[in-house]
Amino acid sequence: MIICHPLRLIFIKTMKVGGTSFEIALSSLCDGDSVITPIALDDEALRRRLGIPGPQNYIAPIWRNADGEEYWRSSGDFVNHIPAPRAKALIPPDVWDGYRKITIWRDPFDVAISRYFWVGGTATGMHFDEFIDRHRSFLHDNARIAPLTGEAALDSYLRYECLADDMESLQVPGLKELFQALNAKSNIRPKWGTSVAETYSMFPAAAEIIAEECKEEIAFFGYQNPLSHSPPPKQHKQRTKSMSELIFSLAAGRSGSAWLAKFLEANLGFPTVHEPFGIDDFGNTMPDIRTMRSFNMRGMDDVVRGFWGRKMASLPKDKPYAETNHTLGKCGLIETLIDHPRYDDTTVIILRRNLAKQCASYIQRNDCGNMTLLWQWYLAPNYRNVILKPESFLKMGVVGTALWYTLEMECRQHYYEQVYGDRVRFVHAQLEDVITPEGARKLLADLGRDQAATLPPKANANVAPPDVGLIDEIDTFLSKTGFDAQALVAQYLDAGFSLDQSHKKQPQVTASS
Repeated sequence: MIICHPLRLIFIKTMKVGGTSFEIALSSLCDGDSVITPIALDDEALRRRLGIPGPQNYIAPIWRNADGEEYWRSSGDFVNHIPAPRAKALIPPDVWDGYRKITIWRDPFDVAISRYFWVGGTATGMHFDEFIDRHRSFLHDNARIAPLTGEAALDSYLRYECLADDMESLQVPGLKELFQALNAKSNIRPKWGTSVAETYSMFPAAAEIIAEECKEEIAFFGYQNPLSHSPPPKQHKQRTKSMSELIFSLAAGRSGSAWLAKFLEANLGFPTVHEPFGIDDFGNTMPDIRTMRSFNMRGMDDVVRGFWGRKMASLPKDKPYAETNHTLGKCGLIETLIDHPRYDDTTVIILRRNLAKQCASYIQRNDCGNMTLLWQWYLAPNYRNVILKPESFLKMGVVGTALWYTLEMECRQHYYEQVYGDRVRFVHAQLEDVITPEGARKLLADLGRDQAATLPPKANANVAPPDVGLIDEIDTFLSKTGFDAQALVAQYLDAGFSLDQSHKKQPQVTASS
């Protein structure tokens, strides 16, 4: 991703479209104030050899006017494949509206083949059609990163198939020539037997899946099914906006979700649930161990969908409802919301707390020392579907498990925002901020309420006082690891993985420990 000030150009980088070569070429035209996100190590080495500017100004940059005065502070970092809706939220409105926003688009039938070989081809243990069937979510990655319609739609979609010609429309001297001289990432896909025509003649079922899953972009760009026919399109599910609202939270636990429930009830004027604990709730309105295990081992399988069918059916009809139950976000909450009839009326609060304090709380309360607690309330490190590999952390025993869980949940919060940020309305709440009058009022404003805030007392706090020494040790450890949740999530997604589907092979996503 690049924000090139000299050219007044914003480049949103989609996947498997030759974007790295274009990015390196565009970097050569950037100044010292432009935003350039990191790319793969080999590609960074190429950029250095060519004497082209590398990563800069991508970590929560501060924006200044012509007089050098700060007028905008980005609320987060820019990453390589950042979705346009997220980038729009981080960029000053005058820059987003005043710059030309571009991306590169490629025939989804061709993208799918490149993605397959990028993650290993037959080394994945799957034939191409099986891979496509089991990893349908990646087919939507580019539409998620660069929406074709809506407020975050871009100005120009350069076509991979005729990229050199489309680049002429940018009227940037030297850009096309440098791009054509580069050959980044061109050696992954075999040269023979992997053309679109050859591949889909052998795997026609894959073509049918892509034709259905990507029908909007196929129609938008006029791409053709390589089998020269398409299945009849399914009718879109009609989404109707209700007269009320739903509010959920995406939280790790020990991060203020009990307090948040009291806060919402005190300020929104309708009952809010923290965690339903009735005798018949587990497995119906509160996920049980089976639900948690099924999602984190197999994704959105029949067990998980069955739970969510019961859960959503139990919500009040045409009445506002809020629930801050942190277990929901670990077993399919977001995946369920995007297909729910009240989707348009739903807000998810991403609730965070200082990571060191959060982790120390798990340790002091021995939350990660009991496997039953991990299965029911947190996440077991031996689950199949995890973003952050736990092995190096587990060498440190219970403390390592707590550290791994803390960082895994931070990754998952970023994962959901990166993958679903263009389809789910997320708002952010940092516990240390929202317990203050100013921060609380801002959260209410984000929820559409312009009012002074009522602050309830602390809820579910540790019985023992916080161990300041332990917090300092954890904070020091985290600073030394160079932990970067957004980068780890990007690596996980680039490898073709998702939390909603079962994986035979784990991605190699690690953090130093």
